[in-house]
Amino acid sequence: MTRDASVAEIRERERQTRERQERERQARDRQTRERHDRERADREREDREREARKREARERKDPERQRRERQARERETREREHPRARWTHPNYPGTSPEKTPSSMASTVHPIAIALRSGERGYTLRAYLDDQRTEAAFVGDQGHLLLFRSVASMRKYLTRTEAHELAGIPDWEGVLERIGGTETEPDDENCYEFDLVVHSLRFAPTQWIPALFITNRDLIRELSVAFSIDDVLNLLTVGSPLDHLDDLFRIVDRPIAGWGARRQLASLQGGQASILWRKAIRGVEERVRWLR
Repeated sequence: MTRDASVAEIRERERQTRERQERERQARDRQTRERHDRERADREREDREREARKREARERKDPERQRRERQARERETREREHPRARWTHPNYPGTSPEKTPSSMASTVHPIAIALRSGERGYTLRAYLDDQRTEAAFVGDQGHLLLFRSVASMRKYLTRTEAHELAGIPDWEGVLERIGGTETEPDDENCYEFDLVVHSLRFAPTQWIPALFITNRDLIRELSVAFSIDDVLNLLTVGSPLDHLDDLFRIVDRPIAGWGARRQLASLQGGQASILWRKAIRGVEERVRWLR
């Protein structure tokens, strides 16, 4: 083979190699483009499916969301529509100052109640007797009226045409005393249902007697005032909650307290916890919020 023929053969092989490499490169590029196209199509399909799922979820949730929003609007409307409040207690004589105990005005005080949810509301309490055994509260149609703030309660009280609370002697003096107080009710007039419920998670020996005693007394006053019979039955003499209350009232005494502490240590907290929660829930079901 001549030298020129060898050179020509080498060049032909090189050309063929370049062509093969070019075809392979084009094939790889084509495969890459096709893979990218498939991946893009998959992503687009997944995006469409995801959006469709989100749209379906929104459509499913919309009625529930609309229901919640409607309930919130209705609740706010009810809270802004103040009812005609009155002193609520079976023995309250009505709006006649002549029939109302003369000492009642001096016992009117704002109180604060923190419910299980932690929401804090304000109302008034007044006693109908000198021994302070019969408490009347601000209510309407069997519901305890709780204001969202002290300021809104004071504003409502000054509009004597909006309620029937002014039918007691020296109502102007009551307003002056309440209106002149810019602070929260004092500790003796603050009640914490939420702290009671939190305490029920622990053993009875860890429960704070004063907390349970004060809140139990308020629950009983409210149950009598609003005739909440189910709760009164839980607090009746001889009931488990009445026995627990007796223990709390003597647990800190020097001698009798020793036996009370032993009984608390042996007490099964489960039943007491259930009954306490039931009593609080029974009272809270009679609450109506006002703004």
